Amino acid sequence: PAARGCELPGDGARATVSNQIGEEQRGSLQRVRQRGEKKCPWRQAAKIENLKYFSKLDFRSKQGLINHGRPMPELKGLRQNTGQKITRSFQVEWYQRKDWLCGCATKNRLYCFPCLLFSSTDNVWTNAGFCDLKNLPRSLNKHERSTAHIQSQIALKTFGSSGTELALDEQRRLNISIHNAKVKENREILKDLINATCFLAKQELAFRGSAGSGSSSNRGNYVELLHAFAEKDEKLARHLETSAVFSGLSSKMQNDLIDAVGEVIRNDIKQEINAAPFVAVEVDETTDVTNRAQVCVVLHYVAKSEATCEVREAFLGFDDVGEGRRAPAIAEYVLRVLGKYKCVDKLVAQTYDGASVMVSDLDEVQAKIKEKVPEAMFTHCYAHNLNLVLSHSAKCIPECKTFFRTLEGLATFFNQAATRTHLLDDLVRRRLPRAAPTRWRSRSRLVQTVSVHQPDLRAAFRIMSENPDGWDNETLMMAAGYDLWLSKASTCFFIMAYEDIFNETDALYRVLQSTATDIRFCCAQIRSAMEVVERQRQEFDSFYFRFEQKCAALGLTDIVRSGQPIREERRILFYNILDNIAIQLKARFAHFGDLAFVGLVDCTKFYEMSQHFDDTRLQSLSKFARHFDFVRLKADLVGLYNSAKVRNECKSPRQLLSFLAQNDLMQTVPEATKLLQLVLTIPAMTASAERPGSAVKRLRTYSRNRTDQGQLPSLAIISMETERLLRLKEKREDFYNKVTDIFVRKDGRTDFIYK
Repeated sequence: PAARGCELPGDGARATVSNQIGEEQRGSLQRVRQRGEKKCPWRQAAKIENLKYFSKLDFRSKQGLINHGRPMPELKGLRQNTGQKITRSFQVEWYQRKDWLCGCATKNRLYCFPCLLFSSTDNVWTNAGFCDLKNLPRSLNKHERSTAHIQSQIALKTFGSSGTELALDEQRRLNISIHNAKVKENREILKDLINATCFLAKQELAFRGSAGSGSSSNRGNYVELLHAFAEKDEKLARHLETSAVFSGLSSKMQNDLIDAVGEVIRNDIKQEINAAPFVAVEVDETTDVTNRAQVCVVLHYVAKSEATCEVREAFLGFDDVGEGRRAPAIAEYVLRVLGKYKCVDKLVAQTYDGASVMVSDLDEVQAKIKEKVPEAMFTHCYAHNLNLVLSHSAKCIPECKTFFRTLEGLATFFNQAATRTHLLDDLVRRRLPRAAPTRWRSRSRLVQTVSVHQPDLRAAFRIMSENPDGWDNETLMMAAGYDLWLSKASTCFFIMAYEDIFNETDALYRVLQSTATDIRFCCAQIRSAMEVVERQRQEFDSFYFRFEQKCAALGLTDIVRSGQPIREERRILFYNILDNIAIQLKARFAHFGDLAFVGLVDCTKFYEMSQHFDDTRLQSLSKFARHFDFVRLKADLVGLYNSAKVRNECKSPRQLLSFLAQNDLMQTVPEATKLLQLVLTIPAMTASAERPGSAVKRLRTYSRNRTDQGQLPSLAIISMETERLLRLKEKREDFYNKVTDIFVRKDGRTDFIYK
């Protein structure tokens, strides 16, 4: 048809509505709509999507929306085409012919106003909207005759005529007001409960007492702490005395609060990890007071704060992956945790400091991780690699394993009782260092101390044996055993052999700790250490001569045995110890060339590199090629090398990254910034397990001291992430709201949700 219109029913007859609307009439309708928008704020709010929530409004809001009227926008996009020709289009006067018709300018659809407000029937006039202009007249007639439409029209026309509706609405408003007042009070009480939860978890104190009775004199730290708060808070005191629905003292509520606080901390970690370009994972093993071993995961990454960048460690959780703790289970657990925090693709390094899996399944674990993330290089911190060399040497040779276990037991013996410690102080005038599982420098100090004070230690044991009345049976038996052990020439042999080894490895340890960014220098020192070990192997005769002299001076004896001479047995054992260390040194430090790119940000060499850029170090970044624009990276580095201000103020990669952040230069040298973040993320620069306050060290301390409630993962994360918790609590109301929102979702606790 030439005319762009359609027939609408009216007064029982089908009338043709002209497509031509006079400009005066169209302008009049437009002005009416504009005046309505200015007079009534409901004009802006009365969108089709908002009308669908009409039943949830209070009486006054419903009345305001109805009084405002139906939305009647000009639907310019509602039309039908045949080829290039427009055959039908929307006409504004249709709103006048049908007092229930309304429209949506966003969707370009027609709707039924009363059905949107009052009908629960789902049809095209209340759901998707009507747009078939060809069948519009027939659809209008059909809808008007429907029961749902007639009932909706009656409800619309008679709305508010009954006083009952107004009375019910007023009662509803009163109930909501009472409910919200109670919610506000409950949320204020919950703040005290959150504070008590944070305090106990942070201080690693047990929540519940041994007695479950509420009348017990010791109701547990959590309940007692709340009652201590109540002494200064009348509202809390009244709540604890009178509340029947929500007291906040139940075990379940304590656990839910612990989980809620833990979840807020996890969400903060997720937010930081999402913003970090790289992450490195450290897998460790801890043993609790029940001697139960668990595998834990710690992430290393660089976090951007307001004015600087910080290297952070985040504890992600721990789990018992099985008694055998085999490679597939460990790899699956690590990938599952990384997937939970959506950072698998950001993984650039993996390390397994201190975990027993390193001995047997280490290569398989890291290989399975690399199958998923090829860029995830396997690395240990330099100093820890040296620890692993010494650890493996002691564990794979039975005689060495027995020696170190007995030596560690000797140190523990004097630390277990005050009377033993006092005797040690009187005779030796020095305490014996305790040997930490992954800190072989502590064993070095222990060997050196026993070597120097071996006669004094034997004198202490003889005093115990000669004065049996002053000591218990266990002490006397152990003293006799340790005295016999120290009297053996074989013990002196191990002490002297490892004393010579430790003299060299301690020096290497200090180098690896202090010059970690100078890869070439570190590798040179490692080669030098290997050469020293080889020379020691060739000098067995001189070593044995010194050994025999010391045995004679101390009056040490050898067990007389038939067969192979004892000297030849010790020669073989001496060679085995040194050969094992040499092999382990080569194996553990074989791939340090992969970290040559670390030298690109060695601030102490910037002037030297400004004269000659080392492209081989840049090429060592090839495995991370997808992260870098190498042309831009070289330009960024050359610019930094040639800056006198950078050379004078920045002495380490960490200082350089902070300098860039504080001076808003990160976007000036974006690729160099990325390289700094990569270098600082890889946990090969320092012995992370040895750093004060490191996540691994905190975890070990927590595991040794935890109580039964420590089985809760959230309790562990609160204790481990104390600094993060304190930082979150600086924004007090925001922190309380986040914890409360998570807490109320646990069981849909309506007493904490505003209406």
